Amino acid sequence: MNEAPVAFGIVILAAGASTRMGGCKLLLPWGEKTILTHLLDQWRNAGATQIAPVIDPSNQLLRKALAHAGFSPSDWIENRSPQLGMFSSLQEASRWTGWISTLTHWIISLGDQPHVQISTLRLLLDAARKNPTRICQPSLHGRAAHPIVLPRSNFRELAENDIADLRTYIRTREAFRFRLPVEDAGVSEDLNTPEDYARWKP
Repeated sequence: MNEAPVAFGIVILAAGASTRMGGCKLLLPWGEKTILTHLLDQWRNAGATQIAPVIDPSNQLLRKALAHAGFSPSDWIENRSPQLGMFSSLQEASRWTGWISTLTHWIISLGDQPHVQISTLRLLLDAARKNPTRICQPSLHGRAAHPIVLPRSNFRELAENDIADLRTYIRTREAFRFRLPVEDAGVSEDLNTPEDYARWKP
């Protein structure tokens, strides 16, 4: 029996002010690329159908970098109230009308996790294909982490949900969560400070 086709949309959360880092994280060097171009290449190589960063529209440097990477303004999502936090960006992504109609799942990717291994991303996508109705999440030493895969119904629910954050939303649907054990420390650590960046920078 053939499995139903699965198509992944990637939400890259990139609307934060990067206050502790002192500058836009996605424009920092990462090997021979920037964090932005590294993330884009990783997700494309992992098999993403569509990628849409969520940005603060006042971030002109990031807008220019996205344009240089081949994005037009219709390819990214703008959060005009980024001070409301990460969940507000997720809600903007859920409401966005620019998604390809054939997408079946969305992956919530943090813009400050370029150090997650591509092998981990591929394992996560494979887990979602095998568990298409479940929320799939990597787990390091029993602790759930990022990126997170949401089936269409869950992703669309975020638009009008009044829950405070994604963690709370997922906990209310624990019976539908699939935890994928991984040995990749990158899934549980963000690049919040220059010290974090120096520790993980390739």
